[in-house]
Amino acid sequence: MRRSVLAGAVPVVVLLALLQGCSKPQDCPKVAPAAEDSARPVAEEESYDCTSVDASDAPKQVWCEARGSFDQSSVADDVANFDAYLKGYRQGINDARRAETSQVAREVLEGQTEKPNEAGYRAGYQRVVEELGFLEYNCSDSEKASEYKDRWCEADDAYRIAGVGSSDNPFLRGRFIDGYMAGGRVALTVPTSMEAFFSGENPEGKQPAIYKREGDDVKPTEQAFYSGFDEGYKAMIASIRESINQVMQQMQVPNNMQMPEGLMPPQPGQ
Repeated sequence: MRRSVLAGAVPVVVLLALLQGCSKPQDCPKVAPAAEDSARPVAEEESYDCTSVDASDAPKQVWCEARGSFDQSSVADDVANFDAYLKGYRQGINDARRAETSQVAREVLEGQTEKPNEAGYRAGYQRVVEELGFLEYNCSDSEKASEYKDRWCEADDAYRIAGVGSSDNPFLRGRFIDGYMAGGRVALTVPTSMEAFFSGENPEGKQPAIYKREGDDVKPTEQAFYSGFDEGYKAMIASIRESINQVMQQMQVPNNMQMPEGLMPPQPGQ
């Protein structure tokens, strides 16, 4: 009976020692580490062999794209910069995929030192822009002029004035410019009615220039297209009206000049 009492007292002594602390290391009971702590996996650094890249493996493909871009960047002098560069690269791709405005300036300012994450972000964002085939021009460059560039720069000015979005958002700007070009072309197909040219409106009973969807589900890029269409349509109508006015002024005959019958221009009220 006495032995069982002592056996039950041993755990109590150990518990008291743990609560009160140990004066000597050899007096402290040894506690084995939990099995789940020793079996916890250690995170491995992400790395891939880029000698063969399969497009079906998206993480590897993006990693290899980022690595190739990093090696050509201004921050490649320190390989430790790659982790921050990769994180920025992926964020840039994600923002561009959602047509968000770039979080960093799309052009590096002269004399500015790039941070690894900013350099990666810019590279990832620009890659999406280029893969989607967005045309962009430097309108301050007087060389390599073309009719299309002139119209593009005209639409770019209208985009800035309209306040549709930031100049660092090529997706909104691109859709606005597409709409501007389309609006101008549609204006040229308006039925030959002086009412359309002089009033800027479609003849009564004719179909509208464009049908605009309404509702909360209209994406900002779609709304930018509609805004650009309106601006391009109105600009073309105004241009046509101005051209007609110039022609009419040139057709005016001096009062002292006699014109053969049948060639006289129509007089007001006729």
